[in-house]
Amino acid sequence: MADLLSSFSTALSLATRLREIGKTIEDAEFKNVLADLSLELADSKLKIADLVAENATLKEKLNALTSTAGELCPKCNNRSFELVSTKPHRTMGRLGAMERVYTCSTCSFSEPKLVTP
Repeated sequence: MADLLSSFSTALSLATRLREIGKTIEDAEFKNVLADLSLELADSKLKIADLVAENATLKEKLNALTSTAGELCPKCNNRSFELVSTKPHRTMGRLGAMERVYTCSTCSFSEPKLVTP
């Protein structure tokens, strides 16, 4: 971000110099400063494009982490831990306890959970 601000600062100072040079100095120096300004603005445009792409990537990652599609996986910490099956628990099923099996669609981690009434 500091590079971007530095580029814009340089571009603004070059534009100010262009105004002054246009009034008093030769045409060749004016063209050189104008070329420098064009390069600085092109560099700034590339940096902004990189920042926009990085911002989009970070938003996508944030959206994936805060998505309510599933529970938080204890292994990979993604919200892709989803219920696969439910059945009565083998020893406590007579008392109404259920065993739910969750599997992560990201890392394939699987774990049963005991649910009591």
